[in-house]
Amino acid sequence: MYRTARLALIAIALLLVGVAGGSAASPTPSPTKQDVAKRILDSIAGQTMTSPARAFMVSVARGDNRQSAKVNAARSTGGSSLSNVRVNNPALDTHQTDQTTQSETSIAVSGQNVAVGYNSSQHGLQILTAGGNLTGYGYSSDGGRTFTDGGVLPNAPGQVNVSDPWLASDSSGTMYFSTLSVRPATGDLLVAVAHSANGGKTWSAAAPIPPPPGQFFYSADKDALATGPGAGNLYDVWDDFTVDRATGTPFSGLPVAHSSDGGQTWTLTYASKVPLITQGSCSFSQYIGAQPLVVGRIVYDAAELVSVSDPNCTGSPVTFSEAVFTSRDGGRTWSAGAVIPLTSSTPNGSGVFQLATGQFMRNLEFPTLAALQGKAFMAWNDGGDGSGHSHIRLAQLNEAGQATRVSFVTSGANDEIQPALSADSGLHIAYYQISTDPGGNGQLDVFVANSNNGNGFTTQRVTSQSFPGVFTIPQFDPLVAPAYMGDYIANVSDGDHQYIAWGDNRDIVTNFLWPGGRHDPDVFFARQ
Repeated sequence: MYRTARLALIAIALLLVGVAGGSAASPTPSPTKQDVAKRILDSIAGQTMTSPARAFMVSVARGDNRQSAKVNAARSTGGSSLSNVRVNNPALDTHQTDQTTQSETSIAVSGQNVAVGYNSSQHGLQILTAGGNLTGYGYSSDGGRTFTDGGVLPNAPGQVNVSDPWLASDSSGTMYFSTLSVRPATGDLLVAVAHSANGGKTWSAAAPIPPPPGQFFYSADKDALATGPGAGNLYDVWDDFTVDRATGTPFSGLPVAHSSDGGQTWTLTYASKVPLITQGSCSFSQYIGAQPLVVGRIVYDAAELVSVSDPNCTGSPVTFSEAVFTSRDGGRTWSAGAVIPLTSSTPNGSGVFQLATGQFMRNLEFPTLAALQGKAFMAWNDGGDGSGHSHIRLAQLNEAGQATRVSFVTSGANDEIQPALSADSGLHIAYYQISTDPGGNGQLDVFVANSNNGNGFTTQRVTSQSFPGVFTIPQFDPLVAPAYMGDYIANVSDGDHQYIAWGDNRDIVTNFLWPGGRHDPDVFFARQ
């Protein structure tokens, strides 16, 4: 929950990259973890990494355990809405004043059992402690008609869960829950996985996936989990930061962890790995927002690639693209597929939408994957249709990961962001839509676009009421980054229905800081 946006900071970051690259030519002592963290924060990666990763990186750079991320200072189509159900219980947000953020959702379904994971700021302090935990969940035993707030996913001994949730279920009905988790003893930010055998009511402690060996600095970010055929066949992907200690060169990679025994053991490979900062230049490359998909014998891993090609520090622009990789041997080896250029989804490439005074919503262009009739599809939000707005774009991928067709699904004068794709007998793309309320401010709704074949789509409204932004600059929640209102929403299918969950600000909280009330981020759910 702690990543800042990319506005003018991109230009500043480019200057800092140039300084770092130019100074790397002279002999220097081996970098410390603080040195590495400061250098990553000073690059473009410092503005694009997701919230928990940024909070972790800031704490390493400061050399302390504080969890605050602060450094230096519709088109109304589709008829009536679906039934909306609140997942978390706001009455339980009593521990810390204004730490009431629940958002950024993921779902697992098994029969009538539905589990929803989300970020939750209520269970943490502004100093990292052994009992802190930012990974919340709720569960339903009646297909999503009602939910119980389950509290937080248990920490493993010596670990502190810091969220970025991703859930999945296998053919046996077992549910799995991936989250970022800090290991304070080593200063590493890892990916950890828990499991539930009772429909998401209770979970095992989230056990960390061992990082690549030989790393003195390791920081994972934006994990996502998928299951393959059979029971316990798991693929967990994320993006990471590592460093070559001999040269001081930091790298951005796409690790892929595969388990065939339900997460008891893991094999880790890389789909790709690139220099984050090229020594002696102003070039830069970073992967973010990895997404896995298993289609028969093909495993896909897609991520957004943010890059600058500027070997001579002449001021080259930042470019954005979706990068796809494929494996035909269960993730042991990988081949590069499509690299699809895209246009930043936000005004002027700023990385944020302004909904109202003090209400900003950051956004990247994370891909989302699903398979329809054995064919892989990928969706993302893209500002490249010439309208000046963000719309949802869809690509069909072949077995080599190449795009065979690419088209826009949405259009018009509103902005559509943070798509989540599912498939069964058709394709279903859930997304936020930003429109303008009668007062001239931005408001949010969730819609789902449905198609039988990936060509024509019809639109169904999901939210039963529009909702405004919340105050994010400055943040109302002391544990959350400026401009954060969640980085993704959830949409999965059980073959018959689609299950959608999202962060929603319709409810109002009053306290001594807000006697007149403020809108509050909670998690809502709907089934189509």
